[in-house]
Amino acid sequence: MHVPNTVSVRRNHNHIWQVLMYARTIFYKISTTEPLNPEASVLYEKDVHLFKSKVVDSVRLCNSHLFDPPKIDDPYAISFSPWNPAVHEEAKERMFTYKRRPENHHKGTLVSGLSWVKPGSTQPFSKDD
Repeated sequence: MHVPNTVSVRRNHNHIWQVLMYARTIFYKISTTEPLNPEASVLYEKDVHLFKSKVVDSVRLCNSHLFDPPKIDDPYAISFSPWNPAVHEEAKERMFTYKRRPENHHKGTLVSGLSWVKPGSTQPFSKDD
């Protein structure tokens, strides 16, 4: 089952948080009223087990092509590469390291930026506030 690209992303207009919110919406609020994929919509309503089976097949297919280079020449295209500690570990450590505010702010308050992820977790939308 193929899910068409339904989001147009512009470099100076769209932000990663919007992409994440869109992704959350499409996975948690399935709407079959105006489907972009009529086959998936019918399967979801009529045979949820077959729908789930096709989703699993689609995910397997996507995973088999996860590290393929983008098919377009776009410097902003998202691409994935296998985990390489020499390349990725430093960025991972920086993302999970909290920084203290300058002394003129509340002492002892940790700053990590705006996030929907609970500190110490990698689960999206796990933060309670």
